[in-house]
Amino acid sequence: MHGAAAVLKPFAWLAVIAFALGFFGVLAFDQPSRAAASKVAAEPAVASGPASADWNLPKHI
Repeated sequence: MHGAAAVLKPFAWLAVIAFALGFFGVLAFDQPSRAAASKVAAEPAVASGPASADWNLPKHI
């Protein structure tokens, strides 16, 4: 291995281990509760639109 790769290899392993621990930690501890998930799915979606009829006025160039 070249000098730069040998120096950076421990940091790369540290980054891989930190990512794996963080990713699996989020999966293990940050699961949404079933009540919150069912509440979000039960609410109807609200469509947004213009507040008045003035949004489509003709443009004079």
